[in-house]
Amino acid sequence: MKKAIIESRDEKPTAGWKKILAPTDFSERSQEAVRTATNVAEQCGAKITLLHVVQFPALGCPETELAVDEVINSSFDCLSKIANGISTELINGKLVRLSEQGIEREIIETARHISADLIVIAMHDCSPFTRALLGGTTEHLIRHAPCPVLVVRTKEDFSKAN
Repeated sequence: MKKAIIESRDEKPTAGWKKILAPTDFSERSQEAVRTATNVAEQCGAKITLLHVVQFPALGCPETELAVDEVINSSFDCLSKIANGISTELINGKLVRLSEQGIEREIIETARHISADLIVIAMHDCSPFTRALLGGTTEHLIRHAPCPVLVVRTKEDFSKAN
């Protein structure tokens, strides 16, 4: 006679995710993705690293160095405000990275550096022309990230699809 397998509902569900990378551009869509990352982290007992990538095409030029410092400080302040809305035990870190090579590359490099188990990112609405010309950040991450990517759509995205 086979014994019954009893499943406990008291344990937190887990997919093995311990380190979640949550890139943000401070838009409302990104804020929704950070909220989703927070929910996943709470359910899995994971830690979140918040990331903002600043893209400057002319790093190294004296004229841009003052602007870079100002943008970094402002970005870090914004990340701190976001982190203040999340339980401190869920926050692993706040990073602002500079890039000349593209936001996607910085997100992927950061995911590798922190050994992220999951990237949670917002899907941004862009036209097919823009996507064909520039390539979508989210699409690039899905194809090249070193870990799974959870793409967060807003209610607006769902209503547009119908």
